[in-house]
Amino acid sequence: MSVPPRRYPAFDGTPVAAATDPHRPVSPLIGRESQRREIEAAVQGLSQGRPAFLEISGDPGTGKTALLAEVTRVAGVAGIDAFNGRPQPVDGDLPFGAIVDALDGRLPVTGGERLDRLPAAQRDVLAAVFPSLAADASAPSPPDIAAPYRAAHAVRVLLEDLASSLPVVLVLDDLQHADAGTVDVVCRLMCTPPRAPVLLAFAHRHRQVSPRLRATVDTAREVTRLHLETLAESHAGALMGEDTPAHARGELYRASEGNPGYLRALADVLEQGPPGIDEADIAPVPPWFASAMAAEVARLSAVGRLVVAACAVLGDPLTVPSVAAVAEVGEQDAYSAIDEIASHDLIRLVAGTGRFGFRHPLVRRAVYHNVSPGWRLGAHARAAQSPSGGRASAVGTAPHLTRVATPGDRAAVALLAAAADEVETARPRQAAQWRRAALELLPYDGTGPDGDDEHTDVRTGLLLALGRACEAAGQLRQGCDALAEALRLIPPGTGGRRAAVAAGQARLLHDLGRSGEARALLRAELAHAPAEADRAVLSFERARLEVSSGSPGAACADAAQAVHIADRLGLRLLGCAARGMLAVSAVLSGSPDAEASADYSRAAAGLDVLPDEELAALPDAPLWIGWAALVLERPHEAVRHLDRAVAAGRSAGRHAVVCHALVARVAALCAADRLAAAEESADEAGRAAWLSGSAALHSSVLAARCLVAARTGDLDALRGHLAAYGTPVDQGWPGALAAEMVAEARQAAGDPEVAAAAKASPGVPEQAVPSGAAARQTLSADPAAGITTGITTGITVGVTTGITVGVTAGTTADPTVPVIESAAAEPPGASGPPVADRPSAASLTARERQIARLVSEGLKNREIADRLYVTQKTVEMHLSRIFAKLGVSNRVGVARTLYAAPTTSH
Repeated sequence: MSVPPRRYPAFDGTPVAAATDPHRPVSPLIGRESQRREIEAAVQGLSQGRPAFLEISGDPGTGKTALLAEVTRVAGVAGIDAFNGRPQPVDGDLPFGAIVDALDGRLPVTGGERLDRLPAAQRDVLAAVFPSLAADASAPSPPDIAAPYRAAHAVRVLLEDLASSLPVVLVLDDLQHADAGTVDVVCRLMCTPPRAPVLLAFAHRHRQVSPRLRATVDTAREVTRLHLETLAESHAGALMGEDTPAHARGELYRASEGNPGYLRALADVLEQGPPGIDEADIAPVPPWFASAMAAEVARLSAVGRLVVAACAVLGDPLTVPSVAAVAEVGEQDAYSAIDEIASHDLIRLVAGTGRFGFRHPLVRRAVYHNVSPGWRLGAHARAAQSPSGGRASAVGTAPHLTRVATPGDRAAVALLAAAADEVETARPRQAAQWRRAALELLPYDGTGPDGDDEHTDVRTGLLLALGRACEAAGQLRQGCDALAEALRLIPPGTGGRRAAVAAGQARLLHDLGRSGEARALLRAELAHAPAEADRAVLSFERARLEVSSGSPGAACADAAQAVHIADRLGLRLLGCAARGMLAVSAVLSGSPDAEASADYSRAAAGLDVLPDEELAALPDAPLWIGWAALVLERPHEAVRHLDRAVAAGRSAGRHAVVCHALVARVAALCAADRLAAAEESADEAGRAAWLSGSAALHSSVLAARCLVAARTGDLDALRGHLAAYGTPVDQGWPGALAAEMVAEARQAAGDPEVAAAAKASPGVPEQAVPSGAAARQTLSADPAAGITTGITTGITVGVTTGITVGVTAGTTADPTVPVIESAAAEPPGASGPPVADRPSAASLTARERQIARLVSEGLKNREIADRLYVTQKTVEMHLSRIFAKLGVSNRVGVARTLYAAPTTSH
């Protein structure tokens, strides 16, 4: 079928020049040590005077060119000449293209007088193959003089002559594109090897290579075959460079599928947020990758180029009827073109289906951006209208509508909203983009109340959903703006939805570092909230804001208000969340542990009867209950609740909740001496922080990594994490937890300031800073010892020393910067401040009072540890807390305070 030229999409770029560019990126040899050894052995074997053959195969981007470059390098080190060539993408196949590319430019210099010794017939055959020798031919060649078998024989004789004094290496790349003459020469050389030390090293894509070449290699003897698989994640990390964020490495590896070429392309265009591999729009690719793909597309026929452009517009999965409709060709022509495109490995058949897909999303992106924009826009219009190929779903049609729909198209608005709802959990960035497009299409006539229009409800719903998707995608500022606009459209005093919008906006304002605005918003909304349920939601949000900002005392009142209303109205999930928050706030503000324990127990009991599917509506509930278990030193219970928080946060697309839960889970697992699981949680938290786009969460994750490295004794990793941590970003309770983790890590790393503070703390025995393998044994000797023992009422105390780190409720100091100071040694006979000025011993936990009594009886740490069946390390940690709570700095002060103040039994 003849297709009118006007229908063909114009492809930008100059693929011929790109393909022959000698400076195209070559990946370093990472994870290819066994192949490198095979190459060295092959080159060294030439010293025995025998020929050798080296086949390198694999998918595009797996590093075949890099291995051939290694062949040339190893040969050069051995003083051996290497001749490099590859097929040239010109109009019509250049006969013997790769052979000519490798040898022609150097024959007059390298061959010299040797060629003159060849028989005239051989020289004439070579002159018919190599342009540089054509002028020296003795006579015009007969028509059959360059027949493939004659050419192959002449090239073999030439190689034998070139290798008569020193070995020769012939390196041929991209033989999947080789002409029949080149394939014939390579096959005949393997069947009848040169009688000289010649190494023939060639590479090809195994899916596209000539059947004849594949058959010859399969049956030839003494061919070293190197098939390149994808890289392991541990090796792939070395390709990303030091500038690639640590939290991005795992995501990049998964997106690249372990392919080194795709990995480099993704790393080259990496920006803040997830890799563009699943972005809402079709993100660009690096220029070098675009040029390489342009060269591949240029090898297709005209109809093939048209059809592959239609494939790029449609995206995966591809069906032939839909491709034919978008390309405006007959289905039979489309089938033939699909066969051609598949033979070039641009698309592949999806196993078990009748559909096709690009070999990698990067390939689709490169082809898409290389199509002329006018044709591409028309193709999107045809795709949006085409009923064929099963593309009638909202998700399938939405990408095309975003480009071609016009304002006022209400059907397009509804379809984009439905498509966004479908993909929001898995692809929040895409959902956000489609909702923005729907908002732009929504008619606006100003006929509604207050100058708005009749579509206010639809607009408000889209803005609410946009804010939710932006938060899940880590686009906090855009999400906050969307919720602010939605709040403007909801009249003040309106119950239900307005309170939820205000709470969500306040949360995002706080995450953006605008806590003052968040407080003002919540204060105004509480003043006008008509319903108690709304007041409960807003009070809970204000309590969250206060405890997260370093004011747990202020949070207690709001959390208690939320609990009271939730209990009365039967709001079970909100009640659980508020009780968990109340328990955390109570502990941090210095309330008796018995009250916090009671609140925690009721919250945990309520949470346990709620099904998992309900938690997605408020994933904060298991998070706060898990935090409560953590501060109450119940690490095993904390892990159970935090696991539910992670699942609920993921289901709701709340990456901040997921990250906070995973960081807390690291602390709990370290306290339980489950270090392998803690390391896994830290890695997961890194990805969640990256997806959230929050610098504060990233800081918390680094603190968690510091703690894990300290506990495992990996001092190299520990020092790297500490260097990256810098100044903590988060405030209040999350910041105090992070600071506590870092305090322990700094001591394990031998920080001189921390060590000096430890030595200045009376009552805590001096210890050498652990190092190497001993660090793990020292820092995690007791399963009960952990970060939880350092979280005190209002002040976070260094886990293994008397160092104070964190923020005291109500302090005027900058809550984002941890204060590190040593407890000054008291003069002989002193025991701290007067009894009347010290905190009550009632603030001690049951275990702390038990240890305090034994201290008062004169028992040493080792004797206390033996009596209580714990380690000495645990006793020392509890003593640190006791000193801080009682405001004393030695054992005498503990005894005086304990017996001067009445205590209550728990």
